[in-house]
Amino acid sequence: MQIIKDYSPGLVFCTFILFICYLIDIYLKSQNILLSLAFISLIFGITLNKFYLRHATLKKFTEFSLKKLLRLGIALLGISLSLNQLMMFGYMSFFLIILNIILIFLIIYIFAKYFNLSKNLSYLIGMGTAICGVTAIIATSSIINPKKNEISYAVSIVTIFGLITVLTYPYISEFLFKNDDILAGIFLGASIHDTAQVSAAGMIYDETFVSENALNSAMATKLLRNSFLILLIPLLTLKFVKETKIDFKTNLIKFLPMFVVGFIMFSIFRTLGDLNFLNTQYEIMWIESISIIKYIAKILILYGMLSLGLQTNLNQIFTLGYKPLIVGFIACISVGLLTIFYLKILF
Repeated sequence: MQIIKDYSPGLVFCTFILFICYLIDIYLKSQNILLSLAFISLIFGITLNKFYLRHATLKKFTEFSLKKLLRLGIALLGISLSLNQLMMFGYMSFFLIILNIILIFLIIYIFAKYFNLSKNLSYLIGMGTAICGVTAIIATSSIINPKKNEISYAVSIVTIFGLITVLTYPYISEFLFKNDDILAGIFLGASIHDTAQVSAAGMIYDETFVSENALNSAMATKLLRNSFLILLIPLLTLKFVKETKIDFKTNLIKFLPMFVVGFIMFSIFRTLGDLNFLNTQYEIMWIESISIIKYIAKILILYGMLSLGLQTNLNQIFTLGYKPLIVGFIACISVGLLTIFYLKILF
């Protein structure tokens, strides 16, 4: 009963807002205005941030939605991809991700020195920009023990520039890669910071330009990026183990992105199902089952998008100070430009 009492206000509120967003989406489509439901939900959430901050009863559900429902939705999206597709998208973006990681840390090293930013803040911004946003920042903070305001700075920078890319990159990617929606998706997955932000951008592209391939390639690329956390966290741990006396195994297991594992498991499930049910009497039932799981995934992601918007306070932009913002901006733009150059040259 206590769980119902804690979570029901936020659930009812978010469901009501999503219903309004759905009605707006229907109206805009009737007017041939290309905005997606995910985009509308995110914007609605941001505009209601002050209302959200005044009502603490909404907080438990929105945090649960952003941390649990969103990640479950991302894991369920694995049903959209067979292992062959997952490996194909991974093959196309693997070296791009490595190049982006190297570029980001090089840029942050240079400009952090120029602006005299602390080493810890530089690590946090670098990991958040290069790997998987807030998750990477929290994982890194457990190792290097930065000041609390440095964690807040890094999270705010990743959130601010991530949201800007969510709202702009789907349309930029369509303009740049209109003849290849797979490349458009790789661009989104390789250049947007947080997994939640990539799923939002992928859904915006999918709903606006009717391309599930873009959403699939975006998520596959982003989840491959996330997996580099498994490599970089041990490297950071080894670097700081003498100073911090932390448990190597505990930190690695704690921050292993489990939704990446879930995504791969559902991709395996899709592959096995295709092998056993396609071209049989069960084909229609299997295809309908896939559609239902994908629909559930999108609903969960929409709750996550609205919660992300509700928890985004735009006033943070004015409290950061300009130096960390400049470093974050340069890193963000550089990744986007390198990704465009890489995809245009090689594909």
